[in-house]
Amino acid sequence: MSLGNLFDRAVYLLPSFNFVIVGFSVSFVIASLIFWTTAKTSFGIDYADGIQKFHVQRTSRLGGVAIFLGLIVGTLESGNRLGLSLAVCAVPVFAGGLIEDLTNKVGPNLRLLLALVSASLGFLWLGIGVNHTDVWPIDQLLALPAVAFLITLLVVAGFTNGINIIDGFHGLASGTSVIMLASFFALAWSTDDALLVQLCGLSIASIAAFLLWNWPQGKIFLGDSGAYLLGFWVVEVGLLLVLRNPQISPMTPVVIGVFPLIETIFSMYRRKFLRLHPMNHPDALHLHTLVYRRLVFNPTFHQSSKARNSANARVAWYFWLPATVFSALALAFKNSTPILLILVIAYLGSYLWLYRRLVKLRAPPWLKVRSLSGGEPSARSRTIEKPI
Repeated sequence: MSLGNLFDRAVYLLPSFNFVIVGFSVSFVIASLIFWTTAKTSFGIDYADGIQKFHVQRTSRLGGVAIFLGLIVGTLESGNRLGLSLAVCAVPVFAGGLIEDLTNKVGPNLRLLLALVSASLGFLWLGIGVNHTDVWPIDQLLALPAVAFLITLLVVAGFTNGINIIDGFHGLASGTSVIMLASFFALAWSTDDALLVQLCGLSIASIAAFLLWNWPQGKIFLGDSGAYLLGFWVVEVGLLLVLRNPQISPMTPVVIGVFPLIETIFSMYRRKFLRLHPMNHPDALHLHTLVYRRLVFNPTFHQSSKARNSANARVAWYFWLPATVFSALALAFKNSTPILLILVIAYLGSYLWLYRRLVKLRAPPWLKVRSLSGGEPSARSRTIEKPI
């Protein structure tokens, strides 16, 4: 392709960058205001205590508000009605997360219900759903409208919750979302889908503006509102991509989003069948938590707040790199369902291998980046840490 043709194609797919700049600017300004008001308000503050808390200071968890407003204003500027309609569908699950961020009184069951409401809106109003998988037995079931509706609810609500699950360390959920949306951007570009190119570009810009505040220093957090918003937004865009471009295998978005997908399924299995807890019972046994405890942070030393915050930020790299590799492979084999299924199995095998090694205190030495500086040995250094 000549430079002239490439330029013409870029002009067609992205006729204006104004809406991208607007989305980024709105998200960044709102995130800045949220950070600057943290010291003066107690609304939406995430304190550094709790089973799933690994930060070191009080931090606002209203970052999702910045991203949502960036998306709204950006879509209004672009005139992208599909993006605006999708934002309307996201309101129930976003609102539930936001109320939880402000009050801590919205339980996981109600948030799941609101995710199902948003998924239902997307399916019934916009027609966004799972209509085929290229796996024959499943596709036979999907031919039944009621089954297609139920599977769509399961996929959308499950993935939405998956992003919330991996939102435990600086940049992990938002950075992973950017990688997935960048992959969708590349796929939409390859199929000349201008509408999705623009939607993905705006989405990446709005999240990136927040990410500047979230990683590596963790000055503001996504909160439940942001995590649920990103989960819903990413899975809906992935479904839209396949619906609008049937030449792309439906397994392509699955490979691109394989990390939160597997984390969700395994977390449900672990809680229900291994630990005999309710599936929505919070714990600190996710893979990203084990990476922090076994590979990054040295529990035998009292480290400074700065060192602990730095360790928190390093966790994201362990998942950004595989996400990038598997997304690149998904792009390379976007038309081959068998190879994409093999990639899902390969990721699952790698996940279970690493999880088992970390649980059994046999972490691969080449993966460790623990810091030994920053304090005196604690009492824990005189005891042997037992496997989980």
